[in-house]
Amino acid sequence: MKAPSFYSDPHVQFLSQLLEEIGYGHLQVPRFQRPMVWNWERRRELLRSIRDGIPIGAIMVWRTSGDPVECYKYLGPHKLTPPPVGTTRQYLLDGVQRLSTLYGALQHKHIPVYDGDNSEIPGTDSDDDSTLGDTTDFDVLIDLVTKDFCTREDDIDKAKLMPLHLIFDSIALLKFQRGLKGENSDALIEASDQIARAFRDYKIPIIPITTDDVDMATRTFQRINSQGARMSEVHMVHALTWTPNFDLQSRTREVKAAILNPRGWGEIDDDVFLKACKAAFGLDVYKTNAQDLSDKLRESPLVIDNVGAAIARSADFLWNDCGVPAPDLVPYGLQIVTLAEAFRHCPTPDRDLRRLLYAWFWMTTYGELFAGMSGDRVQVAIADMVRMLETRKATWSWKRPFEERPLSRAFDFRAARAKAFAFRLAAVQDRMSHERAGTAILADAGRRGLIQLLPLGKLGRGLFSGPANRFLVHPNEAALLRDRLLTGAISDDLREMHLISDDGVKALNDGDYDHFINCRLLEIQKEESDFIRPIVALFVTGGEV
Repeated sequence: MKAPSFYSDPHVQFLSQLLEEIGYGHLQVPRFQRPMVWNWERRRELLRSIRDGIPIGAIMVWRTSGDPVECYKYLGPHKLTPPPVGTTRQYLLDGVQRLSTLYGALQHKHIPVYDGDNSEIPGTDSDDDSTLGDTTDFDVLIDLVTKDFCTREDDIDKAKLMPLHLIFDSIALLKFQRGLKGENSDALIEASDQIARAFRDYKIPIIPITTDDVDMATRTFQRINSQGARMSEVHMVHALTWTPNFDLQSRTREVKAAILNPRGWGEIDDDVFLKACKAAFGLDVYKTNAQDLSDKLRESPLVIDNVGAAIARSADFLWNDCGVPAPDLVPYGLQIVTLAEAFRHCPTPDRDLRRLLYAWFWMTTYGELFAGMSGDRVQVAIADMVRMLETRKATWSWKRPFEERPLSRAFDFRAARAKAFAFRLAAVQDRMSHERAGTAILADAGRRGLIQLLPLGKLGRGLFSGPANRFLVHPNEAALLRDRLLTGAISDDLREMHLISDDGVKALNDGDYDHFINCRLLEIQKEESDFIRPIVALFVTGGEV
């Protein structure tokens, strides 16, 4: 049966009507939407636009009679009513930041609240994803003298302030106006009437997308958000898989808290975790749409626990064997996905298999082999990994010979090759100290531990920003090491620890800092080549351990 035209044709609606639709549950905010991210200044600019009659853009809604999508229960301090039974469901596709701002500031007490759940209104706990915003920051007022908006924290004469939520509550507004006293009370009352009229007369274009095709709704949302922050696939999959007995985000948080947080991996990107779930199902990590993954998760929700355990074993391996302390230091998220599959298939590899995994990790890092990799190639890489564990032979199917990528002149820690360099510096210090001194610096300081020590005034610009002027040192000790370099007071241990040759020391003593950088670059290149060449040879020959 064809839907009525007003369900599918663009139309214009009063702001008050639109907010009432939210209040009565006719328009829901799905969980795949981001929570509130606008700061106060952006919210105030939106309110100013409505005050001045400036268009704020269209609102896009998705109308469907298909299976319900999990939605937020609260918007700030306001509990949201579930949709009436038997009605076509409407979900907000575009405009959540705008409508959240307006609903939170303008909602009044005449809208009935759903009392099917007597739980407390959630506070500001960021772990509570049932609320679409902080419950404390929607209390907006307007200065009736300047006609501008403020919060209760602003230092403004409170006698001139009107709560914005009175605008759509005629009785409460009249009571407020009668309470205005003083010689300028008439002007304040007129100002309050002007503001109320501006908001009551304001209209917003509505663009409906009427379809039961979830994938089409997802693609629509992705496209309209392509210029800003894209929707989270995790939120969409969560919304599609939700049942009273299974909550994807809650279960993922529980797994992270139980087995990843103790390893320092609790902040692993949700997208990486989701890709690991796709890999566990044998799905393409890029091409699989939210609906297909959701179907799989509904059938086999325990994959969340299995993948979490595999990632935890990967984290232990990366720390114990490779000296990688945290997920954000892993050069490629897809390396985590592939290693998770390895440890899912083989939870307790022996020493020889761990050597293969070690070689695989560094070979793919130094060769930047996951850069720009398609979903098809990821599937091949995972298949290679599983075959490698079964045959105990180094395996990697590539279309081009391995080529060690040189260090870039402009050091960028986000690049895989730059991270490989940082780990090599850490390994040298670990070797010299007979403990994990260098790795500890990376674990504690991350990219802040890669410091340019020789000042720009003493080096050519290209040399200053290059990797040879990056030293792995804790930020608290950087000044002391810089002084030693500039004064030539370098002990033999410091020389070896920071890859400084005899020629480099002589260049420092002569004040020839450009030559010092070139000498150190040669030492770095030798250290890296000595490390990676036997690893590459193992994979080139398909060596067996």
